Amino acid sequence: MENTNHTSLVCIIDDNQDIREIYRLKFEREGFATALAGDGQEGLQVIREKRPDVVLLDIQMPVLDGLGVLREMRQDPELAKIPVVILSNIDSDDMFQTVSDLGAAEYYLVKSLTDPQRVVDVTLEALANRGE
Repeated sequence: MENTNHTSLVCIIDDNQDIREIYRLKFEREGFATALAGDGQEGLQVIREKRPDVVLLDIQMPVLDGLGVLREMRQDPELAKIPVVILSNIDSDDMFQTVSDLGAAEYYLVKSLTDPQRVVDVTLEALANRGE
C-alpha cells in the first residue's frame, strides 16, 4: 500500500551505492521524492540546491564525512533546521556523543540493527517533529 499523502524530499547521502539504491526505492515507494549523493561534499551541494525536507546521512564517507556535513549544516542558518537521520555502521558511545553535540543524536540508527521500514518510520517522526 503506497502512502501518497506527503511529497517530502529526502536527501540520501551514503558512499555505498547499494545502500543509496535500497533506500531510494523504499522512500519512493512510501511516496517521498529522493535526491542522492555519494559523499558528503556532493551531499552538501545537493542540500544547498534542493533544500530537502530531511537528510538521511551516513558517517563514514570519502571527501567529506557525515560529521563534516552535519557541522556545515549546523553553521548555515538556511540548513540548520533540516532534520537529519543518521544511518551509520558506527555503534559507539563516542560517535553517539559527537553526533549528539551536533544536535543529531535523536535520530541515530545503526545500519546493521535496523531495516528500511524502521528508517522510513524514524524519518517520518523527524519530519513530524521538525521545528519544535
